[in-house]
Formats: sequence, structure tokens, C-alpha cells
Amino acid sequence: MIRLADLTWPEVARLARDRRSVVLLPLGAVEQHGPHLPLSVDWLGAEELARRVAPHLRRGGWRPVLAPSLPYGASTLAATWSGTVSLSVSTTTRLIVEVVRGLAAHGFRRFVLTNYQADPDHLRAIAAARRRLRRDGRIQVLVAGFAPADGRPGVMTDPRVRALMRSPRPEREWHSGELETAMMLSVAPALVRRVLARRLPPVWTDWAAALARGVRRFERMQPGGRGYFGWPAAARAQTGRRVMALRGRLIAAALLEDLARGPGRAVRRRRR
Repeated sequence: MIRLADLTWPEVARLARDRRSVVLLPLGAVEQHGPHLPLSVDWLGAEELARRVAPHLRRGGWRPVLAPSLPYGASTLAATWSGTVSLSVSTTTRLIVEVVRGLAAHGFRRFVLTNYQADPDHLRAIAAARRRLRRDGRIQVLVAGFAPADGRPGVMTDPRVRALMRSPRPEREWHSGELETAMMLSVAPALVRRVLARRLPPVWTDWAAALARGVRRFERMQPGGRGYFGWPAAARAQTGRRVMALRGRLIAAALLEDLARGPGRAVRRRRR
């Protein structure tokens, strides 16, 4: 995959003129992920989504271009935990908008925000950024990964994804549980505190109900908890590889449909 930051300005100018170019902009976060995973999970996950989607786009006739990741985002749920850096919704929105507009000013017309951060405020920021960017009918901005809810089932929690899990309660798996631990074991195994992860007991918190009630802090969802939800000990690197490959294929199929429609004509569907 072409890495934007590795190019010279004349190379970028030529790439921007190519109407097959699609800029993949990973959106992550720097936030706590339990006692066994690093702060960079969402950042690395967003980049991995981009890498998984890119080959499918290339086979579909597009030229994926990986832009430098935006590692900071709105992390309200984890804001009080050590190491978390949480931007406001307005700042996150503005950051996305200005990066996309900056690249669009040089000629790029198609963008995919690959997002691995599921905090509700972060998703609000993405939705606001897309609304602002849609005012310019010349560019197309799509979202891959966790995205603002639109009433449709999401790819990230698709039944086919859950079928690959070892957890006995996949509906209660979430932040820093089996899937995120498995993803990290496949992408950056040296960063996983494996001995600790194997010793962590499962935590079956009804996080979805808590979010529906308006709870916006991890410590209120699970008082006295250690910042994870699910069963990290069930995670395997093979699961992480299989899940991310499946997500990439499912997400790319939807992206290819929208990219074919072009700016201003994509259906309002999210790839989550």
C-alpha cells in the first residue's frame, strides 16, 4: 500500500490527480485498555483495518493511499484513567475536517476514515465531521470500522465475526476483552502482557444497557473494575487474524459499492 508520508510532494501531486486514489485515514485513540493491553490499541486497530481493506480496494481498481494516523480522539469513557488523552468532540471533529480538507485542497477526492474507537463521543465527532465535509459535493468521505449508528447491524459485531470467538458470551465482549486482545496478539504481540491476560477473570458487564442509560464512564459501568469487559484469557492470535481478515473483506465489499457511485452519490450506509 502507498504510504502518503513516505512520498515527495511531486509524487503526491501525481497521485492526487489520479481519480482512482482513495485516501485511508486511520482514526484511533490513546486510552486505557485494561491492565494487559497498551494505550495504543485503537490506534493500531485503525491502521490494521486500513491494511486489511486496502488489498480488496486495489483488486477493485482503486489505489489506496495510507495517510498518517490520527492517534488522538474523543475518549470520554476512559478519560479519568491514567494515560488516556481525550479530546473534546468539537476538537476531534475539527481535526478530522481540517486533515481531509487539507488533502482535498491538493486534489484528493475520495476518503475512507478507518476507525477503531467506539466511544459514543468519538462517533459523534465522526458524524459531525462527515456532515460538514458533505457540504463540499466534490469529495466523498466514507467510514469503515466503528461508525455512527444508523439502525443497521454493524460489520464489526457481525454474527460471522462473533462465530469466530471462543468466548461463551460474545454479546458481553467489548472493550479490551477477547477480540481486542486477540487483535493485539496478531498485530503487536510484544505489547500484550500475556501472563496477566491469562489470569484475568471474565467480566460480564451489560455495557450496552449502560450506554443506553447514558453512562459515559467505564468506572460507572463496573465500579471497582480494571477497565476491561469480556474474557481476555480466551484470546488467541489466530482469532485476531481471522476476525480482522473477515472484517476487512466485509467492509471492503460495502466500500466498493459506494466508491463506484462517487462523490455526492453514495448511499448513507456505515461500515461498522
